[in-house]
Amino acid sequence: MKKFKLVLMTMALFFTMTAGATAATTSATLSNNQAIKIAADANTRYWNTLHGYKQKACKQKAFTYKGTYYSYVCSEFDTKQKVTSYLSGVYTNSAINAGLTKYGFITHNGKLARPVGDGGNMLEWNKAKVKLTYQRSDVRSYEFTVPDVEGGTVKRTVTFYKSGATWKVNKFDAVQ
Repeated sequence: MKKFKLVLMTMALFFTMTAGATAATTSATLSNNQAIKIAADANTRYWNTLHGYKQKACKQKAFTYKGTYYSYVCSEFDTKQKVTSYLSGVYTNSAINAGLTKYGFITHNGKLARPVGDGGNMLEWNKAKVKLTYQRSDVRSYEFTVPDVEGGTVKRTVTFYKSGATWKVNKFDAVQ
């Protein structure tokens, strides 16, 4: 029985240590690989938010408000609470609030809307190279060299803050 418990504990430890971070990580430290995974997830969530959906595109009704052309986002994001909940997996609350303001999201007739615009994800975050540039117990900054789909690279600095036991990105468009 003791051997069985030891085998189970060893397996649990192995799976805990080898499991990748799909969003923010709850590790006390933040490894380079975890930072890349969180940044890649943040990039996906950034573009999904700007496009107004994460799963399936919908017909986004457009309207003009105070001289700006807007469209309502899809039902999965149709309230600030839904978008905030989605983004909070990888972003700090201050990053979310600043990002929604910066990109002109509004609530109109009880539904969340965004200014109409173009754009798409050109960066391949999963292939990024990373270098730790600043470290405190609750803050890490990394410089990323990220390849783009056209064969070039861009440099991005991303700062992560420890929120409770979870590491999160502190600037909404740091990963664009």
